[in-house]
Amino acid sequence: MATAGSDRNESPTTTRERSLSMIGGALGLLMFLLGFLRWLNIEADEEHKFSGYAFQMPTTAIIGLSVAAGPIALMGAMERRRGRGVPSAVPTGLAAASLLLAIGVFLGEGAISPELGDEVGVEIGLILGLLTALAQTIVLGMGLASRHDDDDYDARTRR
Repeated sequence: MATAGSDRNESPTTTRERSLSMIGGALGLLMFLLGFLRWLNIEADEEHKFSGYAFQMPTTAIIGLSVAAGPIALMGAMERRRGRGVPSAVPTGLAAASLLLAIGVFLGEGAISPELGDEVGVEIGLILGLLTALAQTIVLGMGLASRHDDDDYDARTRR
């Protein structure tokens, strides 16, 4: 169990990693909420708009990967046992996969369905989802890039 004294002994790097992981977790929650917006529209005979959670839509994977990255980063940030906490590679990889899928859907929106072709359009949800996935990938990537083993930087171990 962590005590208040152990929190004061955290290195600035660990504190930064925890903060970035918490921000990544909050961005995962934001992505969950953005899923209820309209992400794609189809302008066939009449216009139909679909949310990110619509059945058989590619947008669900974008949301799911980002949402999965959020709690993993958040739970890692809350882990206070010595030698544990702040996982960075797994949530960063999930966020990056979400970003790549969002870019793919955004660029290929006219070819999502062979029957509909150019009748598929982008709505605000996809744009906000893409920006959220980008921000989450950057934030978690910054945490991953700043990681190091505190023992490597201990003055007693340098020779």
